[in-house]
Amino acid sequence: MTRIARWATTAAAVAAALGSFAAPAYADVVQPGSPGGPTREVLTAGCASGEDAATVAPTVVDADSAASFYRCDPVTHRVAAQDGHATCAPGGLFDWNRGLCEPAATVPEMATRLTAGKATLSTKPLKVIGLHATLVRARAAGPQDAIWNATITFKDTTGKVLCVAKTDVAGRASCDAEQPRSGAEVLSGGYTAEYAGNGAVNGGYDTVAQATAQGGIRAVLPPQV
Repeated sequence: MTRIARWATTAAAVAAALGSFAAPAYADVVQPGSPGGPTREVLTAGCASGEDAATVAPTVVDADSAASFYRCDPVTHRVAAQDGHATCAPGGLFDWNRGLCEPAATVPEMATRLTAGKATLSTKPLKVIGLHATLVRARAAGPQDAIWNATITFKDTTGKVLCVAKTDVAGRASCDAEQPRSGAEVLSGGYTAEYAGNGAVNGGYDTVAQATAQGGIRAVLPPQV
């Protein structure tokens, strides 16, 4: 094989490899290096509403899968009913900073912050009411954007799962533990809210960082006679 032929073969292989990483899940995502840069706004708290949403077609970060993202409908301002959830080609992850599918090693991690509040312990019957936590993007400056549709797991102090919930557009997840496996003494010690990041289904690489928070559980005082 001549030098030119070898070069052509190598160039074709490189192009094919890059294509597998950079290929968007649908055609109107800007390819890396395209003139003008990305054309899509990337959101974290679900699809935008209002006048701005009618002029752009934003994408939304998938808080549970680093390789996926959501497409917004510019008319309804919601996740598109058809093909709204898209996945990057094998080997690629969704770059929330650029709005593109990129090679996994090049995608930065988004810092997060999780805060948890007070829940209420009822003893008759035994249950924990109002476990809640809020997940946001942690910035050094600027707005702390809520992170939508992230799975939050609530656990007692022994690590037993109390309940699981998804965050809403404000980044807030809440649920009740109707049949906790621990007794009142353990439950009164508080709870932990956990966000596992979005890399669990993609080999463990998180593009949205893991976060935990501690919350309290207060007991309901019995009525005084």
